[in-house]
Amino acid sequence: MILGRISELTTQTGIAPQLLAIIKQALSLHPETLSPGRHEIDGDDIFMNVMAFDTADPQSKRYEQHREYLDVQVLLNGQERIDFGPLGSVIAPDTYHEGDDYLLCDAVSPCQTLHLQPGMFAIFLPGEPHKPGCISETAQTISKAVIKVHYRLLQG
Repeated sequence: MILGRISELTTQTGIAPQLLAIIKQALSLHPETLSPGRHEIDGDDIFMNVMAFDTADPQSKRYEQHREYLDVQVLLNGQERIDFGPLGSVIAPDTYHEGDDYLLCDAVSPCQTLHLQPGMFAIFLPGEPHKPGCISETAQTISKAVIKVHYRLLQG
């Protein structure tokens, strides 16, 4: 998992140059002005889901994990808590849904928590479980963009 601020993308270290270019390309579409839904950037290899929804109690949500795509979660408005775990931390996973690239579970160990404010992003690599959309301080409607990048684009 990588955490940062959009305003510091040009100085952000630790992000592969290819991924940095993809994030900048996606953000150049100004996701805050786009309608909710999927916006293709490079077919199924790179796309961005723009959404608005109410944050919920963390106990009411489940962790998700992907095998094919990494998530670049960009908070546009509101405050959001994301619980997550390191690679290999999933406990009692459900069946993997290959067509939609996700696996759900109710628990990870150890569990970590981060709090996003507008203009922040979190990158979750394939295999890293995460539970986005949780209440940070108070329940509220948030808007965010999730840039989905197929992992093969980042292989050397």
